[in-house]
Amino acid sequence: MENQKRTLAKTIIYRGTTTILLFALSYILTNSLYDTSLITILFNIFATVIYYFHERMWGKITWGVNQNKEILDIK
Repeated sequence: MENQKRTLAKTIIYRGTTTILLFALSYILTNSLYDTSLITILFNIFATVIYYFHERMWGKITWGVNQNKEILDIK
């Protein structure tokens, strides 16, 4: 299982990337900076928390991991 700092770093990088996409799409659809900001902020608060716990849960699942904690190539 990876440590919490690694999970947190992955979460922040992922959320940063998706925030840019969400902001752009929201602005295209609403043409309002206020609405776009509100949508982006609220979504990212909830999505970040969900993603963090999702990663922690997957860190405890042993499927696809061998005894040495290396990820197996599953086809």
